[in-house]
Amino acid sequence: MRHVLHRLAWVACPVFSSLAGCGAGATEASAPAAGDSGGGLAGSPAPGGDAAACDRLAGRLQAALDAAVRAQDLPGAAAAVDLRGCSFRGAAGTANIEARTPLAPGDLFRAGSITKTFVSTLVLMLRAEGALSLDDAVSKHVKGIPGGERITIRQLLNHTSGLFNYTESDGFLRAVDADPTRAWRPEELIAFSAAEPPRFEPGRGFSYSNTNYIVAGSIVQAVSGRPIVELLRKRILAPVGLASTYLDGAEPAVPGLVHGYGSYDGELVDTTSAVDPSTAWTSGGLVSSAGDLTTFFVRLLDGGLLGQAELAEMTAWVSTGSDDARGYGLGLARRTSPVGTTYGHGGSVWGFVSASYCAVDRDATITVLVNHEEGDAEKIVEDLFHVLKVP
Repeated sequence: MRHVLHRLAWVACPVFSSLAGCGAGATEASAPAAGDSGGGLAGSPAPGGDAAACDRLAGRLQAALDAAVRAQDLPGAAAAVDLRGCSFRGAAGTANIEARTPLAPGDLFRAGSITKTFVSTLVLMLRAEGALSLDDAVSKHVKGIPGGERITIRQLLNHTSGLFNYTESDGFLRAVDADPTRAWRPEELIAFSAAEPPRFEPGRGFSYSNTNYIVAGSIVQAVSGRPIVELLRKRILAPVGLASTYLDGAEPAVPGLVHGYGSYDGELVDTTSAVDPSTAWTSGGLVSSAGDLTTFFVRLLDGGLLGQAELAEMTAWVSTGSDDARGYGLGLARRTSPVGTTYGHGGSVWGFVSASYCAVDRDATITVLVNHEEGDAEKIVEDLFHVLKVP
């Protein structure tokens, strides 16, 4: 499909101590609320919560989501908000423009680079078990990485390796444009990076690179001796109950993926299946729902998946040189918001953008998924945090 494969980074805008305060939200969906917002849900109280207060908050969150979709002229968006005492699941707009299918809160979207937080979590689990060290040279586990004897696993995860971003390679873009349906092996994606000079010497700068997480995924497989999709399901998806999440192209799809769109030459183009999902793999290949992603970040940052030592490593920040992102850890970004510091990640991939952040001082976690690749999911997250800020 021509003119679809522009230089999407498949990342968030560079996206972050104490982790207490991100895990008190309930996760149950509640009954549909009245209105024309395409599937918004009323607030669901946690045990002991105030149902009427949750319903009032849900109405304000749904109104903010509706307004954001209109303001950005988006096909649609889904949102999930968990905070102390209340849970909200909402949607606005359209899942399939041609069929005029309204979006529902539980619909599935491509999650893009939020995938990186899942992969980093697996690496840190292996580290906790003594299977690897973050200071191991990449070459100890995976061969054929330029400078791999000088790049550490830590530098992969915090984007200080200097490895060229394969999705910015002209060779990669030409190859995928020539055959969008081709399935790619990780080593083939890495080869596009290897053909380009590194951005800098390892540890001498920050440059967001999807190559880092293709290599990280390869290390997880090499160390564990198992396909990464098997570890994802066994170690994260099944224990946390993320029934709507899967690694696209590596396992059977879960029904419910909405259509994703892009704007080209003034026309809205369906880019849902523009390229084979193997082009993103462990740098951005997850499909998920807003509720699943919110639940994941709540569990992760509340210590439900990693111990305190691993969470401390994940939140050891390096400077990104960005005004938006105040630091990047190991598959985790630190940002500012209307309610203070947030930890999370975002992503963009053909047809979709995503953002999921926890406000560490407010017991509030918000995920927004958008089915247009030029949408600003992080702006909508901020809009919803503004709602929480208002008394």
